[in-house]
Amino acid sequence: MKKRVLAAVLAVAALSMVGCGNKSVVSEADETTGEVSAEASVESDAESTVIEDEETAAGAALDPNAEYVYGTATLTYAEFYSGDVSSTDSYDAVSSATAKKYELFTNMNTDFVDETTNAEGYNVLGVKNVNVAVRADQLDEYKSLNDSFVESDTEPSQFKVVNIENGKADYSATSFNVADTVTDAEVELLTGTNWGDYQINVIENSTSYLRNTREDEGFAVSADVQGIIVETKSGLKVGMEHLQSIWVQPYEISFNISADNSHNSHISYDNLTELDKLENESIVSVTFINQNDAYVYNFEEVFVKPVYRDAKVTATVDEAAGTVALTGTPADLENAAVTVTYVVGQGKEAVRTVVYDGEALDAVTLDADALKEARKDQAEEGNYTIVISSDNFANIAVEVMK
Repeated sequence: MKKRVLAAVLAVAALSMVGCGNKSVVSEADETTGEVSAEASVESDAESTVIEDEETAAGAALDPNAEYVYGTATLTYAEFYSGDVSSTDSYDAVSSATAKKYELFTNMNTDFVDETTNAEGYNVLGVKNVNVAVRADQLDEYKSLNDSFVESDTEPSQFKVVNIENGKADYSATSFNVADTVTDAEVELLTGTNWGDYQINVIENSTSYLRNTREDEGFAVSADVQGIIVETKSGLKVGMEHLQSIWVQPYEISFNISADNSHNSHISYDNLTELDKLENESIVSVTFINQNDAYVYNFEEVFVKPVYRDAKVTATVDEAAGTVALTGTPADLENAAVTVTYVVGQGKEAVRTVVYDGEALDAVTLDADALKEARKDQAEEGNYTIVISSDNFANIAVEVMK
């Protein structure tokens, strides 16, 4: 059993010498010359070291007078993101409408039993294998509150601290072990995708940490990712959940908001109250959380375009003439464009062919050759999906009239 004791005197010294979060130390200087004595400089360096060490511990909410036992536990999303995001008040559970994908994520906790019991779906409840530090004198009580806890003989490099008050386990902010901070990645923001109303793609340049293939080997951040935090320029931090926002190729992050919530329909979205706040914000950072480390991506701000409220755009397809007539396109869209896609089949097996991609006019002419090729050797009739994009609003899905 691994235990650790921290000296209280060091914490007191650190807190007495700095303000909240301030790591700088002003050395003693001669009032007349302004010069710093060698003795004062040495003392200042020593004090700085103490402050750095103690602030790391204090940031993890460790009690310097207590012994700690380390281990792993299964946590709800509210517990997992406690202290790390702006609010955990709205986390509940992600509900899947199918019995699939339950095995995709090593660290995703679900109530899945088997495909018969969960034929109509299952719930994603939280995160498994989270490193935690528990006070030794609260260990038995914590085990009674969380029977998933498994003790470890080693001190983890990244963990949350558990504190029990009034029979309830509270979790500190995570003491992150940041493996790397990447500053040269690019971010692509898509709207109205199959995965969600919004989709963030983190595109790496000099690094290759994020899995972006069907294979899981060789990536620092892959299908065992425990969580993702999206941060905005204003300081808003929102924690993402598996299957609704986190995928096995974690460079793709999707989310819905209440104003639309029409994409990725096989998932019942959780935490919409917080996800709603991302609309009209500018995303500047994404943190990928593994069990023992984290990868931080900082980049130029990316604006989350707002949903166009009450937009009602319809389209009538005239296949004989090869045209599509649009009605109700908002006049205040900037650089509006329309994309018409002919889709044969469903899900991953669907074959999608773009038959028009250009200016959003009242009537557009389809690419006859592309449409002919899309229909070639297809055993079933296809359907049209139409989307209007613009610079100032999220994509608008167009209702195709029969």
